[in-house]
Amino acid sequence: MGATTDGKINQQGSSYRRGLVLGLTMAEIMVLLVFCLLIAMATFLRREQDKLAMAKQELALQKAIAERDAAAIESLKRETALAEKLQNAAGLDPAAIDAYWRDLVESKASLAKLAKEGTTLAEVREKAAVTDALRKAGIDNDKAMRDAEIVKALKSALPEADSAALTPKSATEIAVRASKAPGDGGGNRFPPIISLTEEKGYTFRTGSAELVPAFKNALTSTTLDKILTTIKQYDVDVVEVVGHTDEQAYGPRLASPGIDSASPVSLAPTSSMPRVSNLDRGLTAVLNNTNEIARMTPADNAGLGLARAVSVVSELRKSEKLAGYKLIPLSGGQLIDTDEKLALSSNPGGDVAQRRRIEIRLRKSTPHEAAASIVPPTPSTQVLRRPAQAKQAMPRPAASPRPAPVQPPPPQRQPNSFNLFGN
Repeated sequence: MGATTDGKINQQGSSYRRGLVLGLTMAEIMVLLVFCLLIAMATFLRREQDKLAMAKQELALQKAIAERDAAAIESLKRETALAEKLQNAAGLDPAAIDAYWRDLVESKASLAKLAKEGTTLAEVREKAAVTDALRKAGIDNDKAMRDAEIVKALKSALPEADSAALTPKSATEIAVRASKAPGDGGGNRFPPIISLTEEKGYTFRTGSAELVPAFKNALTSTTLDKILTTIKQYDVDVVEVVGHTDEQAYGPRLASPGIDSASPVSLAPTSSMPRVSNLDRGLTAVLNNTNEIARMTPADNAGLGLARAVSVVSELRKSEKLAGYKLIPLSGGQLIDTDEKLALSSNPGGDVAQRRRIEIRLRKSTPHEAAASIVPPTPSTQVLRRPAQAKQAMPRPAASPRPAPVQPPPPQRQPNSFNLFGN
């Protein structure tokens, strides 16, 4: 009985195990499959809902575009003049009308951009006409730009081109005249002299190198502009300022004991009193803006001319526009007349306002090597070389006592003598 029962139980357990898959019964497996199908169906439905929403948005957008187009069409129908213009310009073809309208939109955008850059419609039409004329003449834009640069360079090199109406014929004549050598009648290319005379109001304080306010203002305005224009026209880099005086004798200035010679002290002219000048010690300080020109005391006309030239140079040096150029003060004293000749026959002691002037001369700088090659060596620096044979053939003279050198007497300085450049 017990064995029979055990056999039946074993048989039932074996049959039960035959209905299991991965430890699950068939019913459980079916439930799992149904659950997976539901998840897949939910995912599919979610995607379809997203597509439906996107389709609705696209439909709304197309509907809005259609409504806008319909409104535009209705507006065009009411604007018969515009419709006629579109029809005349593009015909009845919708594609042609669309292309024409696109061109209009692009043209409007281009005009708005040009207006933002500062170009008006009239200027655009003018430039288009010029471009069309150049194209008909066989000249492209690049060639026109090169020709403009050539004309600009010609005007900067030839000052006559600015004052005259430049035509091809006149430009050729100017270029031919400028290319002639000075000996061929073509003139020279030296910059003109800028003359600032006392007669024209360019004055200093009496007996001094101090500029009056009007002269100082002119130096920083009109005179400076004239100098810069001449520098540009003639391509120069050296500005020489030459001080000239008349032949009126310059009164003596003395330094008495206890009085600093840097401050001018005017005393009554006395022939026995020597003239004392502090230009050697003070002019450099004036150019460095560490001293005042009013404290300078010249002793003669040459020194007065140099001090006035230094006064002008010190004022011009304050301008940043002349920072890259060489400013040189010089003195002509009373020796050079207004016609650039030596004043040898003039009346001594003459008071001539035209002679009291500042001349500004401009030139190109001379390289140091070229200037050094022009100056011949002095006899003391020349080395005499003898041939070797001649040196061997000549006997050496016996030594003889060398006489003591005779020292020449020191030069006596004349009371009225002066150096042309104020040294």
